[in-house]
Amino acid sequence: MTTTDIKNSIIPYIGETVPYINIPENIIFNGHTIETEISGQDFSNENLTHLLKILASLGSCSLYKLLNNSSKEKIYFLGEKLRIRKLSYRPIPDTITITGGSYLESKRKGKSCLNVKDKQSGEILYSFELDYYIISQDSFRLFYKDFFNDTPIGTYDEKLPEGKINKTKDHYQLTISIMPFTLNQCKGHFENYPIVPFVFIANCVLREIFNFLGNRDIYEIDSLEGYASKAMPIGTEFQVEVFQQKFLRNLIYFKCEIKDTSGNSYAVIIINIKSETQK
Repeated sequence: MTTTDIKNSIIPYIGETVPYINIPENIIFNGHTIETEISGQDFSNENLTHLLKILASLGSCSLYKLLNNSSKEKIYFLGEKLRIRKLSYRPIPDTITITGGSYLESKRKGKSCLNVKDKQSGEILYSFELDYYIISQDSFRLFYKDFFNDTPIGTYDEKLPEGKINKTKDHYQLTISIMPFTLNQCKGHFENYPIVPFVFIANCVLREIFNFLGNRDIYEIDSLEGYASKAMPIGTEFQVEVFQQKFLRNLIYFKCEIKDTSGNSYAVIIINIKSETQK
């Protein structure tokens, strides 16, 4: 199965559609494993979420193929837990490969495990895991009926909402305000039931954290973990409560809880960022 096959026989039958879903042009399925490569992309700082989006898209396609569904009804894959770890501190090469696959834990839960490698050396650069809930179309419509929106979405807005850092008197705590997401920004992420993608909120959080850190040192994401507890609606201002601490000389820990202005919690992101003093 190639990328063209995936576009014709998988993507129309999963909840995520273009432009949100993002897969490379050279995918090959070999049994239950997937192989592809990417060139010329920047995944530094908050741009790491561009890689997460690709990996999550590949995981959804891989799980659908594993289910071998013949009903032609849409199946929805909602992320529960995500983890990415950097395993090499060499500069990321221009061309990387992605290998791995998905497996089923039950009819309602699945997992995607992928490795990002240096194409030339084969060295693993990142390990990635994503746990999914697998939801049928009827169940999804029932669970998320309050999200239904039949407003036609014309253009896709790639610019994510603005954010603001709010410092507190406590050196270890700060908050980040993130302006509401729009329909156009979430186009393709569960069409007619728009839900803010986790990778988008992670991008906004990382963007503000790197703004907070400034450019005195060189910073690199060592690991990122995300735990979603509730679907994030559009049109909602989010407040991110951030606790930060330097556990090691060159490793900074951030725990970020995403809430709305009423205090309802939606997700937690845990980030470890490695620092290196500029010469």
